[in-house]
Amino acid sequence: MSEERRSQGGLAQLAAGLIIGAVEVVLAVAFAALVFAGATPSRLGDGIGLYLVAAALTLGFLAWRAGERGVVGSVQDAATAVLSILALSTATKAINIMRICQTASVGRCETPDVFLTVVAATLVVTLSCGVIFLVLGTFRLGNLVRFIPYPVVGGFLAGTGWLLFKGGIYIASGVELTFRTLRGLRVGFELLVSPVTLKRWVPALAFGLILYLAVRLVKKPLVIPIVLGIGLVLFAIGMLATRSSIDAAKDGRWLLGPFESVRLWQPWTLRAITGADWSAVLSQWAGIATAVFVATIAILFNVSGTEVVLHRDLDTNRELRDAGVLNVVTGALGGIPGYHALSLTALAERMSVDARMAGLLAAAVPLAGVIFGASVIELIPRMIVGGVLVFLGLAFMVEWVWDKRKVLPPLEYGVVLVILAVIIGRAYLPGVVVGLVLAVVLFAVNYGRIELVREVSFGETYHSNVDRPPAERAALRTMGERVQILLVNGFLFFGSANGLLELIRKRAETDPPRFLVVDLRRVSGIDSSAVVAFVKAMHLAEASGSELVFTGTSEAVRRQLARGGIVASEVVRFEPDLDRGLQRCEEGLLRDEAVEVPEPDGDALAGMPSGLRAHLELVELPDGTVLIHQGESPDDVYVLASGRLRVETVTERGTRMRLRTLRPGVVVGEVAMYSGVPRTADVVAETPSVVLKLSKDSIERMEAEDPELAAALHRWLATTLAGRLGESLKAFDALFD
Repeated sequence: MSEERRSQGGLAQLAAGLIIGAVEVVLAVAFAALVFAGATPSRLGDGIGLYLVAAALTLGFLAWRAGERGVVGSVQDAATAVLSILALSTATKAINIMRICQTASVGRCETPDVFLTVVAATLVVTLSCGVIFLVLGTFRLGNLVRFIPYPVVGGFLAGTGWLLFKGGIYIASGVELTFRTLRGLRVGFELLVSPVTLKRWVPALAFGLILYLAVRLVKKPLVIPIVLGIGLVLFAIGMLATRSSIDAAKDGRWLLGPFESVRLWQPWTLRAITGADWSAVLSQWAGIATAVFVATIAILFNVSGTEVVLHRDLDTNRELRDAGVLNVVTGALGGIPGYHALSLTALAERMSVDARMAGLLAAAVPLAGVIFGASVIELIPRMIVGGVLVFLGLAFMVEWVWDKRKVLPPLEYGVVLVILAVIIGRAYLPGVVVGLVLAVVLFAVNYGRIELVREVSFGETYHSNVDRPPAERAALRTMGERVQILLVNGFLFFGSANGLLELIRKRAETDPPRFLVVDLRRVSGIDSSAVVAFVKAMHLAEASGSELVFTGTSEAVRRQLARGGIVASEVVRFEPDLDRGLQRCEEGLLRDEAVEVPEPDGDALAGMPSGLRAHLELVELPDGTVLIHQGESPDDVYVLASGRLRVETVTERGTRMRLRTLRPGVVVGEVAMYSGVPRTADVVAETPSVVLKLSKDSIERMEAEDPELAAALHRWLATTLAGRLGESLKAFDALFD
């Protein structure tokens, strides 16, 4: 039986590895076509070889370093989309220099290799990504990038989706979508609707749309490889139905081939050192910086997404260091940036296979593509490659333009649309500039409303207004570490939200609390980054067995939390104010520890001087009875024997606010009796209760007839007052700290 299970496990590992590897081959080919087809189309095969090697290294390295954590790597789309523009600009610059040199030089003219120049640009981008990842991870600065506003990041990623989408159309049809001028728009539209190009890009668009809908609706790990397989089969059936030969398909640009070189991989980076036009590469420094910037944002998003897929918390800085080493190696070999892949990680997770073994097996697939050479890769249909790019582009754009419209506030959603519009209408770099400007504007608008997130201690200083017997209060003082209280003030935005999340994460990793209380009474609003932070806090609380209690949440903030999926549940609770939130925590802790509540005739009155009971009058109070009215004269003192009383007052706005809940053993009315001022609050029976009444006349008679008992009474009342005053002073010290 065990041998059969091992056999099934081995087959599952092999199947997962082959599927992941096949998907990775298609992605590497698609990204190579995106970068090289426009810049140096005749050298597409050489570019595919570089990216296949990078894909194999990415799969193998991350399987070795991060596979035990369930991570599967892949060459990535976000930086590649920007790199495709950079490659085209670099190639154009090199070609222009070459033409000027050829026309103006009277002697020998050294002409740089355009392909090697594009390889050099790729090398610089990927190496820069590796260095930046290493620096961020080594110095634990991974959270710095999280200070970029969420909608600005969304605009960049939506713009990346547009670059991938139009790149897919270009790979399939050879027509570039441009909206910079009306003339360019008109010419591009005429080319797209011509019969020759229409039959090329429509199948690619349809395939990309079908792939996207299948992934979105079915939500199964094998959807992508199955749809890719169906697409290849349908293309083959189409060739048979039209009686087209492979050579005819190549000549008609239906396939990626033919390639000039039979060998897919050669040490092009070594040749690029002397053969590339480095002045053309360095002149594109802004594009290089943009590609690295987008890759850095994307890896942090992918690491966060991987945490959700794997249901575990990852060390962002460790993942950055691993990705940094990987990109230094692949960059030196001319590969594109690679790091954590959400879809492939989810595939391995849902197939219940070892990610390390699956990744290592998958790495052999792109290597096999390199070994078998161009004869196999050149047979891949352009409509499949273009369709994959269309699919990736739609995934970015639909997520940020459609899905986020109900999650983001109108202002932040408008920022996403503005950045995307600039990228579509002008170019990616202007979109980055506009995005950074909008980030500054958003920061300036919100900065004035920012206050601190402060953690306070539970038990001695912060506790509910429930007056509890000494046994319960003593037990709660020993449980201070089991409640984490965070007081949040002002407008909670991307910067302060990250600090709040770090406080929660630090406590969850060292000593998870039983209750996590977040008081939002003084919060004027939250942005989508804060909602994301609270979602992560909810997952941390669920993983550590904590209960997340929000107190004082306004209706506007609660609606924003609900948009992000934070609603009342077994893990999340909402209480009207901090007082009731702390009361919930106290009752939960006392229930967990099975602390016994004193009986009315026992411990509840244990501190009362002996002989005093003869002067007390027993009064029974039905539920809702007002024992003391606000403003009346302070004639009597009461001791709660059983039940529960509520002390409340009327605010200037006319609303009733609970000041305290009283339990058996608590004295009521002694402050007003000593000060002589009218009652400052109402005292109402929350449940059927019994109180012992000590009238002013009884106290005066006791002082005359039994001075010793009267002195004991005053000492008892003074001790009660001193205890309350001490607790109040501690709370005031904490408030003004």
